[in-house]
Amino acid sequence: MCAYLHGSNWESIKEFLQEIGAPSTAKELKVSPEQVVKALTMAHSLRPERYTILGETGVTEGAAEKVARATGVIG
Repeated sequence: MCAYLHGSNWESIKEFLQEIGAPSTAKELKVSPEQVVKALTMAHSLRPERYTILGETGVTEGAAEKVARATGVIG
């Protein structure tokens, strides 16, 4: 999802994960869509001294859901 936000080729990353059998969706990770959104909205606060594409104040729930849907992490 962060590769998507960076404008990188996130599709190739997702394809690679699928090729090697690594999970690439919330369902495969056995987490709920709500947990994915919550993780994105709070991730910036885990290491506040580090830069993240998620910004200094994080992303909104709406933005988090949008990126998770756009990348197919949640349905």
